[in-house]
Amino acid sequence: MPIPPEIHYVARASREHPRHGGADMVELADGSIFMLKMLIHESDLDQGAGDDAPSDLVTLRSTDSGRTWSDSTVFLQPGPDETAAYTPGLLRLQDGRILLRYEMYHKFVVNEPFSISSYACLSSDECTTFSEPVAIWSRSSNLCGSMNDLRQLSTGRIVIPTCHMEGTALQEEGEGYLAPTNTSVAGTFYSDDNGRTWHGCDNYVYLPMRGCMEPKIEELEDGRVMMVMRTQLGSLFQSFSDDGGASWSQPQTSGLHAPESCPLLMRIPQTDDLLLIYNDSEYDPKFDHYGVRSPFTMAVSSDSGVTWAIRKNIETAPEWEFTNPAAIITRDNNVVVAYEASQYASLEHPGQLGRTQMNLKLAIIDIDWLYS
Repeated sequence: MPIPPEIHYVARASREHPRHGGADMVELADGSIFMLKMLIHESDLDQGAGDDAPSDLVTLRSTDSGRTWSDSTVFLQPGPDETAAYTPGLLRLQDGRILLRYEMYHKFVVNEPFSISSYACLSSDECTTFSEPVAIWSRSSNLCGSMNDLRQLSTGRIVIPTCHMEGTALQEEGEGYLAPTNTSVAGTFYSDDNGRTWHGCDNYVYLPMRGCMEPKIEELEDGRVMMVMRTQLGSLFQSFSDDGGASWSQPQTSGLHAPESCPLLMRIPQTDDLLLIYNDSEYDPKFDHYGVRSPFTMAVSSDSGVTWAIRKNIETAPEWEFTNPAAIITRDNNVVVAYEASQYASLEHPGQLGRTQMNLKLAIIDIDWLYS
């Protein structure tokens, strides 16, 4: 009989650390799970749990499929000219090594252009040690990635979806958090030599309002690459590449309604279907980020994203925001999903995010339950 989802806390927010999140995971050879996540610090600048708050990257391990976790160990801290270590990504490569990607913020100030560097390094010993980092890009002007964003194509090419923000780092507060000076375009970086050198794509994907944010990608059965994007248009939008992420088609709606919230796209190796994790919520411009980030939903497609016949909710509490998912599918047929959870300050119009306390939670989902 299929087992219903298990929900656990990985780390609860506190005054000292108001946010735990931005996590990614990889299953190691011994069956344990290695997690790398952001640890946000309390700041004198009253940034709370915001994206502009100072943060380290820390590691944790689980030997029971994610139900319990070790104490965290500091993996990376900002240097003298850096403000935050951010958005880790982990990927098991076809040659068995593990690729790590992360970002270092040099400048991230509300309503100003930001500067970020991104790095990649490799582990040949199951995340015990990593090679010296190689720059994917250095001190970019408004270029950034996202967590859980690495994919290796059947050709061996490694692809990272990216955003280039045209305007300032964050928008002024207001109805729906819209600012015409702040828009994002989506693209990719890719490597054909296991992360030693990197190249940017030929074109970016554009959409109105705040644009294309936090893109995620997956290779389709016919060799194309599919990208899904967070938008302010009431739906997840998608774009396709016929050349391994070097160029991208004009975007189109996926047909799935969603607020402005980060999705996750991946393949289920046991069935070869696509798995999408997102917020199955109505567009509402009076709420922060254009809608409530609940329920927290899984959708499955057996036809390369044309239709999403299976939809199941992980969490449904309307007073909570569930966002920034990362997931792995383990050898014991579980989808393990890490995500951030924060209680809304108000559900009355205009709805307001809480964001003073952002916890890191984890769901363990039996694949048989997903398909039941």
